[in-house]
Amino acid sequence: MEPNNQPMLMIEGPKFSGFDFSPAPATMTTTAQSVWLLPEGREPFVINGRRIVLPEKTAPPRPADSDQDESENRYVDDEVSGLSHTAKTAGAVWDCSIILSKYLEALAEKTPEFWTRKRVLELGAGQGIASFSAAALGAERVIITDVDSALPTLRKGVQLNGFVPPQVQVTALDWTDRAQAMDRIWNELLMVPSSQAPVSNEPMPTDRMPAQKSQQQKQRQPKPRLDYILASDVVWVDYLIPALVDTVGELLQVEKERRDSVMDDKDGGLQHVLDGGPTDVSSPPSPVVLLAYQFRSTRGDQLLFDSLDRLGLSRQKLILDGSDDTDKDAVNLDSKFRRPNLAIWKVWKE
Repeated sequence: MEPNNQPMLMIEGPKFSGFDFSPAPATMTTTAQSVWLLPEGREPFVINGRRIVLPEKTAPPRPADSDQDESENRYVDDEVSGLSHTAKTAGAVWDCSIILSKYLEALAEKTPEFWTRKRVLELGAGQGIASFSAAALGAERVIITDVDSALPTLRKGVQLNGFVPPQVQVTALDWTDRAQAMDRIWNELLMVPSSQAPVSNEPMPTDRMPAQKSQQQKQRQPKPRLDYILASDVVWVDYLIPALVDTVGELLQVEKERRDSVMDDKDGGLQHVLDGGPTDVSSPPSPVVLLAYQFRSTRGDQLLFDSLDRLGLSRQKLILDGSDDTDKDAVNLDSKFRRPNLAIWKVWKE
């Protein structure tokens, strides 16, 4: 829940209003290189030759003094009107989701079938563009998460783009109250073999929930494989940063003692704590985080990176301009997908 009297960080508006995500009919040319054509010269958003579309809703009224282009709000779902500031941000298309999606595509162009057999989870997915892009690139499993109010639009987006479970699944994940959601992710959504019959994207009724395992059994059981965690433009208010980092730490299977230190010191102090116990050697490697991040305040930067440091996580700012062809993570994005105040960070547990 959003606390009272918390200072908000200024949020810069979307910049990629030229892309048309509407599910309007389009034609594909039959030239050597397939190109999607929309009426009136509008530009579709295409990943791996596949259009990514979003549910189109009537945008809620905007203040008379707003200087944001009306077209930038075309995909704000009317179901989010009247919600808190943090929930409303899920209804817009933000720069970071576009650039992260294009980075995922560039990795696949650099290494064919890069995403084949990869399992991906997105935090704070908003409209789900990065998740849909990962699925379009052939990811084996994509779990799309956000707060409850964002899920109806995400489910519509899954249907519009022609994705089905178990490849693409939608589930609630509130970073501040996530125990039950994390249990479902690890013990249900990631456990279903890809060859099994599709599972529903709808919440499972409580009377159909599988018998609960004891906490001891869950701790002993190796976690299922998760390869990548995606997050785009999820750092915009200070008070949510510790919860975000703690969620990332849990997904990376960082020892609870370290994670508790982040939540206990929300000012992002630099004191590190000792490692907890040894990790289960039978577990698969922990996932890699790809965090598309837009600078908004020095304080937010410090809080984010100090919190990651306290978990003992490594990080690297990824090269997007092709200036280092020896770096396996570096790509050369078109200049229109690069911004001086935006970066993609790779975060991982050694």
